[in-house]
Amino acid sequence: MKVKTVRLLVGMLVLCVPAACLLCAVCSGQISGSSGEQNSIHGQFFFGTSQDVKYCPSAWLLYFDKAHNSGGVFVVASMEKFSRLELGEGGAVLVQWAGLGDKNYRFKGTLKSEELAGEVQLVDTRSGSSKYVCEVAATKLPPQNARANPEHQVVASRYSNTAYSNEGGDLTGVDIRFFSTGKGTEGMITFHEGYWDEPVNTPLVLSQIEMDKKTIRFAADTPNGVTHYHLVPTLTGALFNRDDMARTGGKDIRLKKMPTVLPAIGW
Repeated sequence: MKVKTVRLLVGMLVLCVPAACLLCAVCSGQISGSSGEQNSIHGQFFFGTSQDVKYCPSAWLLYFDKAHNSGGVFVVASMEKFSRLELGEGGAVLVQWAGLGDKNYRFKGTLKSEELAGEVQLVDTRSGSSKYVCEVAATKLPPQNARANPEHQVVASRYSNTAYSNEGGDLTGVDIRFFSTGKGTEGMITFHEGYWDEPVNTPLVLSQIEMDKKTIRFAADTPNGVTHYHLVPTLTGALFNRDDMARTGGKDIRLKKMPTVLPAIGW
């Protein structure tokens, strides 16, 4: 009887060990595809700029997954999947996506391992004709690990207070992202409501990014000219303001420090 009992226990142990390993893998996230953020590692993010700020966002965040022939572009507050993606010889690329309202856009250019360049066109869905909007040049982003900013350096990080209003469901707040690139620290800011006179739901590229006496300072090129801002980091986020408004007694806007810098890929 004792021999049978021992054999039974050994058999149960052999069966339980693989199951336990599987459970541990699920809990620790080792099985891929459990979240949009994990799926994003299969592709590459590109951060770029456009000089035609009158007709085009000055900051661009795009994502390409060649292995799965998919990708997307940052629109308003999340990644919009390309409705069309064609990769040709010599790095030729053509993508199309839906923008705000009924507008459809097309990007036509070249995609190399580290660089993306081309022009954005506004597409007429009825006739299929298109017209030039702006030129975009982008560089591949390395992995972005959000962490605390050292005393004299701005690193990859994101500060935001974005939320959906209870009344109309519109997106409110402001979102600021700093990216670590081969050229140093770059970034973009998106206003989702009219704090001052900046364009709404239009990513603006940041310039003159620096850490000055524990204050992050930067500028953005808006349709009204170059505007200067600052962030004062706190234990949970940062206090944000526009320099000229702060000098006249304007209240700081409280932002939260977000755990991730890059948006999730939800497809």
